[in-house]
Amino acid sequence: MPRAVAILGLAAALLGGCAGGDDDDRGGKAKRPPVVVLVFDEFPIDALLTPGGEIDRERFPNFASLARTSTWFPNAFTTYDSTFKAVPSILDGVLPVEGTAADQRSHQPNAFHLMDRHGYDVVDVESASALCPDTVCPGSRIRRPGILERLAGSGRPARLHRWIGAIRNRRRPTFYFQHTLLPHAPWVYLPSGRVTRHSGTEPIENSNRWPGFNDPDLTAHNELRHLLQVSFVDHELGLLLRRMRRTRVFDDALLIVLADHGHSFRVGVRSRRKVTEDNVEEIAPIPFFVKLPHQREGQRDPALARNADVLPTIADVLGVRVRWGHGGRSAFADVTRDRRVVSLPTRDFGRTVSIGIEELARRRAAVRARRAAEFGTGRSSLERFGDPWASAYRIGPNQQLLGRQVAALGARASATASARVRAPGVVRRSPGSHPEVRPAHVAGTIAGGEPGEQRDLAVAVNGRIGAVGRSFHLLREDREYFSLLVPERALRHGTNRIALFEVAGAGRLVRLAP
Repeated sequence: MPRAVAILGLAAALLGGCAGGDDDDRGGKAKRPPVVVLVFDEFPIDALLTPGGEIDRERFPNFASLARTSTWFPNAFTTYDSTFKAVPSILDGVLPVEGTAADQRSHQPNAFHLMDRHGYDVVDVESASALCPDTVCPGSRIRRPGILERLAGSGRPARLHRWIGAIRNRRRPTFYFQHTLLPHAPWVYLPSGRVTRHSGTEPIENSNRWPGFNDPDLTAHNELRHLLQVSFVDHELGLLLRRMRRTRVFDDALLIVLADHGHSFRVGVRSRRKVTEDNVEEIAPIPFFVKLPHQREGQRDPALARNADVLPTIADVLGVRVRWGHGGRSAFADVTRDRRVVSLPTRDFGRTVSIGIEELARRRAAVRARRAAEFGTGRSSLERFGDPWASAYRIGPNQQLLGRQVAALGARASATASARVRAPGVVRRSPGSHPEVRPAHVAGTIAGGEPGEQRDLAVAVNGRIGAVGRSFHLLREDREYFSLLVPERALRHGTNRIALFEVAGAGRLVRLAP
């Protein structure tokens, strides 16, 4: 009979399953390996990579560590540009079709049925789908959960941590599945694991939506926030790897780490999430790592694996069959290695976007080169500044002011303009009294300027310039905004003094807000 055990009160994470044989169970009575699948959300693989296509190990050491002991598919891609069809495709191997829902109604049977059939207990955390049936996960959802409330607050890492904590060396084989809504926006997490604010609400509404997609400086600012949250994801991956090693699960396990789809940072577009012929190099490529049981040496496989290939890969490794029609293939199959074209349907299924592997490689290299020119790399930043992330903050005009003392530069009060910082209570709070918060994101509005006016800005933290940038306007709005990110190390325990300046001619500072 199925059995279930709740995990720290998390209703969606249940253990269930029953032992059972099968005529295609080629492993006989040999002990099955643990199977661990971690799916990240909205995660373009090239965010991890240097211009040469290697993992930036100074900024993302845990992904580099995983690559050293797994098979990495650097050319892997998604089958769809949205979670609600990409994640189900991961779980049942069926390519996305129009009109399906991310729940049991549209996706039976799936991985949970397969694993239960072969004697696996299940630890399932689905953040945006509901595919695990009640027979395997008692009390499971019939319909997918709402997403917006799950993106706000601290629930994302909390759900991931509970799942990681459930991993241990068990008598029965266990299938651990987690889809986490990271590094998906809102981008509030820093590499240290701290947050820039408690709420998931943006301090400036629409600053990371299409009304703000026309501004290159705002785009660079948001891409920096995204990269810092990717570094937080690396931190979380480290927790998983350490837990698996500490509980002596890692060596025996089949571990698969991947993402549902990527994300674009193109300027002047209506959407950065929907795939087009212009952004396919940012939307399609995803992380995809497969650590086989007892694998100790890393390999780099150039095959065009897809996230729809996850379930067939699991079946291939376990030596079992997927007994329903599906379009996925094992990542290690010859047919996967023979693929030469990346194809995925558009969001409305109106057409298919396709690109050859050579053209895709060229365009991905251009994305990596552009990103490195803008934010540096971990190694270059470490050599120059002693910090792998220091160069990433050096965006915007007047970078020569960074690190300078305001007292040495001189400043006067503005006679016409003034600024107001959004969520000032967060800025005023002492990081020492709220250790999980580092109010590094300084954003707000400027009053007193001319319509359409933009100005160069600088933010000082405790009397020293910590960030530079430009004000901006959202489409169809006259209001002037600012949004800048100061390095976490610029903040100290206790009271921090934040000041915003306009940078006038010859680097002169004009105070807009204390």
